[in-house]
Amino acid sequence: MIDNHFVVSARDNVWLYSHKGDGAGPFKTRDKAIEAAIAEAIETGDIAAEVLVLDHDMQQETVWRHPDGK
Repeated sequence: MIDNHFVVSARDNVWLYSHKGDGAGPFKTRDKAIEAAIAEAIETGDIAAEVLVLDHDMQQETVWRHPDGK
């Protein structure tokens, strides 16, 4: 089970991401938040890291997985 998720979501007209309870942002666009989350995920060195996006309906989409992950 993967437990190293970086979760991107919108709140109050800005985008942010969280990882294990710590938040980062705000970002002006969804893409900027995703880019920052991916950069931090890579920095962890954890091959199980994933970046997920939650939309307004709380639907989840995986937008990035570490290339060496399973």
